[in-house]
Amino acid sequence: MSRCLLFLCASAVLLTSCSTTTTTTTEVDQSPTLRIGVAPDYPPVIYKQDGTLRGIEADLAAYAGAKLACPIQFVEMPFEDLVPRLERGDIDVIMSGLSNTDARREVVRFTVPYMHIGQMALLRQADAARITEAGALATSSGRAGCLSGTTGEMYVKENMPKAECVAFADAPAAIAALRARQIDMLIDDGPYVLYAVKEYPELQALPWQLTDESLAWAVSKQERGDFLYEKLNRVLLHARQNGDLRKTINAYLDIQVRAR
Repeated sequence: MSRCLLFLCASAVLLTSCSTTTTTTTEVDQSPTLRIGVAPDYPPVIYKQDGTLRGIEADLAAYAGAKLACPIQFVEMPFEDLVPRLERGDIDVIMSGLSNTDARREVVRFTVPYMHIGQMALLRQADAARITEAGALATSSGRAGCLSGTTGEMYVKENMPKAECVAFADAPAAIAALRARQIDMLIDDGPYVLYAVKEYPELQALPWQLTDESLAWAVSKQERGDFLYEKLNRVLLHARQNGDLRKTINAYLDIQVRAR
């Protein structure tokens, strides 16, 4: 992979929340509210805590709403429903840790990326000690867990031919299976893997990024998405230039991993 290191150090940040009092119609999809599709099962990117949506995407959504001067509405759904419901026009944008892949670009339009991540392997500590290099995963014959419909599943199927691919509907089920020894490892996005290590001390992440992926927001490829696409790109580029994007990410992540 092209990137040698990913360093993200934790720091505090407070973002301005989007006002919910605006009632006039905005230019965004000719609607007074920006409808944001999320699958809140991916900490620290987007998740629920005490009934409230939190995470990198939640803060960035509030930031975008403030910059666009429009209220936002989170529409929760299973991850696999996000793209179909965007295509149907039920939501205006997906902000849910969506990787920019060739297959998805066929049906949605991605903004500029807001973060680069990679797939990582999560194992029980005793098992992790036996794997000293990323290349060893290619010859693994164990049971590799992943989330259905994700780039983690794609990685297992394309790069671990000897492993049994076991797909789960959500991350908690996959973690439970790993802890119960029903699978031997979990291949998932780096931010979630490192979050899981903090939550479950008996688990350990292998210190390599297995892929190099871009997380971005997705809007419709239809004409109705044209204006929103341009506006969201401007918001992200502005946030990148003035440091707000880095501050938001750093508030949630403390990562040091090696490239494969």
